[in-house]
Amino acid sequence: IWLARNRATFEKKLIKTPFEIVFSLCSFLLYWTGLQQGDAARELRTGAEMIRASTMQLMKMCAA
Repeated sequence: IWLARNRATFEKKLIKTPFEIVFSLCSFLLYWTGLQQGDAARELRTGAEMIRASTMQLMKMCAA
């Protein structure tokens, strides 16, 4: 959320949809999995994938 706010404020890039923020969050979570080890990495990756899948389902519902 903070990065999206900064982009909108300082780079004048408009946030077209809240889904942009969620997908950006997932990208950062997946990046962080590379910095974790063992169960922590696995749990973080699983959580990021769950958030992304749920968001994609929500996008489909909103488009219908």
